[in-house]
Amino acid sequence: EIPQSFVRIRGSQHTGSNLGYEPRLLAWESIHFLDGRRKIDASRHLTILVPLTNEATPVEWDDVTIADLSPDDLDVTPEEGGSFGELPAPATRAKNYKKWRKDFITWVYRNQTLDIWKSPALKVTSNSDESERDFRLRIQQLTRETRDVKTETLRKKYAKKMSRLEDRIRRAEQSVEREEEQAKQQKFQTMISLGATLLSAFLGRKTVSRSSMGKAATTIRGMSRSRKESQDIDRAEENVDALKQQLIDLEAEFTQEAEDLASQLHTQSETLETIAIRPKKSNITVELLGLGWVPHWQDSQGDNTSAWE
Repeated sequence: EIPQSFVRIRGSQHTGSNLGYEPRLLAWESIHFLDGRRKIDASRHLTILVPLTNEATPVEWDDVTIADLSPDDLDVTPEEGGSFGELPAPATRAKNYKKWRKDFITWVYRNQTLDIWKSPALKVTSNSDESERDFRLRIQQLTRETRDVKTETLRKKYAKKMSRLEDRIRRAEQSVEREEEQAKQQKFQTMISLGATLLSAFLGRKTVSRSSMGKAATTIRGMSRSRKESQDIDRAEENVDALKQQLIDLEAEFTQEAEDLASQLHTQSETLETIAIRPKKSNITVELLGLGWVPHWQDSQGDNTSAWE
């Protein structure tokens, strides 16, 4: 009632040695790892060998050997001429193997994980069959693509702001030119008015006529307007300078954001996170669990050497 398997011998017989078999609990199972959020759907096969004893706990789950074995490495009969070690009594009772099957599933659930890598910078994870080297190469390519897209988005964002500022600077400079032209014209008119007033005085008019008073007043008003025009020019030029400074600050802000973006997406030396995906018990399938006989070579001094590893 107990399935028995004999591990095949690998390599040639050691000179002067005899073949022997030791009993082990042998189990072979498939694990299905599923993680919908990370798009993981992977399977793994695992073969274990566990020592058997006559103790109260006959299976030493803390002494499991993960064996490089598949069903093709197992035979249903032993090699001829081999001797067999003592079989502990608990391993002769079929009902124990049903319990050990459950224990085995629990051991797999607690001890077997599918480890994948995650890039904190890009928020992406490796595929189930992807090595760390291949994953790093992939995220480097993703980094370049992501950086190009984000930099272009950033450039467009600042291009609009810069374009608006440059347009305001052009209008402000045009305003300065208008103010300067108006000031020039006002100054010219004021000089004419002043000249006419002085000319009237030089012509020898003894009395101050209403006309001369009007001309003088006009001249004074013109001089006042000239000062105002000069002040308007100063304000217009200050506005141009302020706008140009805003443009310089905006360009510096763009450069800083672009540098920060490049720094954030520098993944070549990034420390990757390790994510351990555990299987559900329902996704652990025991393909074989039974008594396994493991071969070894025993020399004349009684020392054993594995005949299958």
